[in-house]
Amino acid sequence: MKRLRYLALLTAMLASFAFVTAAGAAQPTSRQATVGTLLSGLINVNVGDITVTDVVDVSNVLNDNKVDILKNVLNNSPIASNNSDILTNLLRDANLITDNQIVVGVLGGTFFVTDLAP
Repeated sequence: MKRLRYLALLTAMLASFAFVTAAGAAQPTSRQATVGTLLSGLINVNVGDITVTDVVDVSNVLNDNKVDILKNVLNNSPIASNNSDILTNLLRDANLITDNQIVVGVLGGTFFVTDLAP
C-alpha cells in the first residue's frame, strides 16, 4: 500500500511537470522554479557536462510542502537520486555546498539545494 502511494505521488508529480518555454529555457531564473521543472532538470541533466552559474537554497523559492515533495521523489526515483548524488558530490568537492546540503533540482546552470534532515 505504501509503495502504491509513492507510485501515485511520483505519477502525479510527473503529470504536473511545468514545461519551460523556449524563451524561458534560454535564460532560466529561480522564479521559474517549480517542483516539476527542478525534477525535470535533475533527471535530464548531463552530469558529464555541467556549468554551475549559481547555487540556490530551494527553500528560498519553494514552500516547505514542495521541498518535502522533492525529497520524497528523490527517495523513490533511482534516476533523480543517482543524478542528485553525483551532482552533490561534485559541488561538495568544489566547495560550492556544505556537507549538510544535497542537490534537489537543476534549472539551466542554477543548482537548487536543501539541507539534509537533522
